[in-house]
Amino acid sequence: MKKRGQVTVFVIVGILILLALLLFFYLRAKTTIFTPEIVVPQEVAPIKRYVESCVQDIGEKAVIKLGMQSGYVEIPEDIAMNPEAYIAVGGPLKLPYWYLNGVDTSPTLSDIQSQISDYVSKNLKSCLRNFSDFDEFIIEEKGEIKTTTLIAEEEVIITIDYQLVIKNKKGDKITTLSKYTTSVPVRLKKIYRLAKGIMGAENKDMFLEKTTIDLMALDPEIPFTDMVFSCNGLEWSKADIEQSVKELLYYNLPKIRIDKTDYIPFLYDPVIYKKFQKLDVTKDPLPKDIPEDIYEYNHFFWAPVSENFEDMKAGIRYMQDWGIQLEARPSDGDVMKSNMVEGAPKYLNMFCINVYHFTYDVIYPVEIAIRDEKSFNNKGYVFRFAFPVLINHNQGDRSDFGITKLASYQDTGFCDELTEEEYVINAKDSRTKQDLNNVSISFNCIKYQCDLGFIKSEANRYRLKTNLPSACVNGVIIAEKDGYLRAEQQVIDEENDILIMMDPLKSFDFSVMKVDSTGYKERLTIDEKAAIYIKSLNKSHDIFATYPAEEGMEEIELIEDDASYYLEIFLMNGDVLTGGFKADWDLSYSDIVGKDKIIFYVYDKGVAKTDEDKLAMVKFLNQNKNNNELMPNFE
Repeated sequence: MKKRGQVTVFVIVGILILLALLLFFYLRAKTTIFTPEIVVPQEVAPIKRYVESCVQDIGEKAVIKLGMQSGYVEIPEDIAMNPEAYIAVGGPLKLPYWYLNGVDTSPTLSDIQSQISDYVSKNLKSCLRNFSDFDEFIIEEKGEIKTTTLIAEEEVIITIDYQLVIKNKKGDKITTLSKYTTSVPVRLKKIYRLAKGIMGAENKDMFLEKTTIDLMALDPEIPFTDMVFSCNGLEWSKADIEQSVKELLYYNLPKIRIDKTDYIPFLYDPVIYKKFQKLDVTKDPLPKDIPEDIYEYNHFFWAPVSENFEDMKAGIRYMQDWGIQLEARPSDGDVMKSNMVEGAPKYLNMFCINVYHFTYDVIYPVEIAIRDEKSFNNKGYVFRFAFPVLINHNQGDRSDFGITKLASYQDTGFCDELTEEEYVINAKDSRTKQDLNNVSISFNCIKYQCDLGFIKSEANRYRLKTNLPSACVNGVIIAEKDGYLRAEQQVIDEENDILIMMDPLKSFDFSVMKVDSTGYKERLTIDEKAAIYIKSLNKSHDIFATYPAEEGMEEIELIEDDASYYLEIFLMNGDVLTGGFKADWDLSYSDIVGKDKIIFYVYDKGVAKTDEDKLAMVKFLNQNKNNNELMPNFE
């Protein structure tokens, strides 16, 4: 009994000691967590705020810059010097690929953090301007600037270690500042996850490659495999097919909607579309109630991510001047031909048969843009990145299969080898026939583009005297000037004087009025918006606009001359289609001269409550195309 009592005492003592240790470490942890804020004397607080405001400005610039350059604040030299590693999206702006030659080339979050830190450290002193605004103090730097960046879920936190010794003019009061912290209100971490999810899904599933093949196969002008009863041989131009593919991509890729993001909703509930997915149109009759946009749902609806990003928008874009490579087999230069086969004598001796089967290699770049309206305190933020779409023998192939991309770019070696003869280039307004000044001139030949300079005043006339790259015969001169459509003129042998006619553009303010069934016209309500699409029928000029107009897009530019357009307007109430208007729109110069505003009109059919109502509305818009009463007016 005595021994048992001793054991009991030892157990109790051990428990008490354990509890004491736990209490000690608990209180110690509590004490460690509490870190009193460093008190900054009131007289030097403006200096601390000044440093932090500079850090804030530079940090925001870094974040905006990396959003425009695929996550790079400063593009690495090995990318910047490799024209096949980026899209030249305009001027000096480059959009690096996140996937190149079968390798993931995207920057990591750690890379991005380091870039922001380096950018802030590099530019902070120039922003501070030697503290010239604080001449009542003597401010001495002690040590180098050390920057740390953390990309958090809701913000980018930037911390600076930069020691300053601050004295008043008498030198009897000294204060030291060293730590500065600020944050950029951008949800970069979440944006990055969405971007990486899209890139990873594309590399795995090749959605864009499959979509491209589908678009090509549906175009009757692009041959794949067929047997045609005809005694005339069939021929196609590879250049024409390439142009057709570029136009297909330009118009259709922006229609792709990305699931789990804030995309424009389809006309009906997803349940409606899913019940038609097993429909075999070769066996089953086509239902009358099939949704009009079922093709878009089945082919232009992409689900690359599982996480919810429904507070962000994502879109896909291809521009025709970014270039494309298209190779067709079999082909002879630019010509693709069918094979003539004689019919079997017993059955088909009266027929001629053309048989063909073509395979295509296609490579072109795309831009993915992610927009977060909540970032920058609800001002919005856009993050862009790019990658190539790769098709090898009619199949997606994300490996490096050895085809050189044909994106337009400035190649130093190609552009430096020039002709001996000199060319004189001038440009005229196509309507007034007046010479134009300050026109940017470049030379394009297949995959190469060389900047030649600007048309300037010389010898009492506007012109550019220049040599052209000698390695290309019959290249194309490109002229660009604000207020004019981009113009092209092919170089013809033995013609050294090149004249380019440029179509002038005229800017118009615009508004949209809705018209009900009685003909009554009224302004749109606060919940309504209109989407406007205008396509020139004889020039390369497309216009997209919304009303109320988005910031920076308050005007519409039309050709300042006789022109024909296709006009399409959709009226939306929230996310629901409520009306619209379609028309072939012919304008003469007299219609627009002296005018500065366009008023568009749309049918207002009201909210379609049932599927039958929606179908009836679409039919109504098609049947009432070209109604003169709804043609736009100029003021």
